[in-house]
Formats: sequence, C-alpha cells, structure tokens
Amino acid sequence: MSIQIQGPTGRPPAEISDQGKTASEARSRQGGAQGASVASRSTVTDQVSLTAQASQLQALENQISALPVIDTQRVTEVQQALATGSFQVDPARVADKMLSFEVGLTPQAQ
Repeated sequence: MSIQIQGPTGRPPAEISDQGKTASEARSRQGGAQGASVASRSTVTDQVSLTAQASQLQALENQISALPVIDTQRVTEVQQALATGSFQVDPARVADKMLSFEVGLTPQAQ
C-alpha cells in the first residue's frame, strides 16, 4: 500500500521554515522582490492519490465502524450460563478457532 503525494518541492513554505516569524518578516529576510515572487509561486496545489488497496482498506474500515462493538445478546447468554454453571468449554472448537486466527495472521504468498 502506498500513498503518493506530489507537490512543487520537498521544501516547506517560508512561513513554516521561519517558525517564529511572520510571513512578511520571512519575505524581507529573503530580499524584498525575491520574497514576493516566492510567495506568489506558493499557490500551487498539492495532490494526493490513493492506491486501490488503500481505497479498499478505507471501505473496510467504514464497514467495521458501522458494526456494533458488543453483541449484548451473546454477553447476556454467557452471563446466564456462568451464573447457572452450565457454561461448557469445547476444547476442540477453541483449538480450531485459534488455528484459524493464526492462519489469518500469516502473510499470504504473492
């Protein structure tokens, strides 16, 4: 995933590089007319383009943020099972879930 940012130069504008000074002080330090021409050239707009993968990740993030954080019905069921002593752990199911989770974490060969 890469994000490409294209701008006029890699230098920050004079207003940022002269952090404690105003824009007019920065221009006067650069030398009057030359400073004014630098200021007029700084009106170039920057562009950002996202890759297809970044767009997919953004769409997935939006889908996930729409999901409820907690399944309250499942929490209630587990609380009741714990309270009554009927909660049982299936070790084979837990092992399968752990393996599935680990497989999902390994990087896929491309």
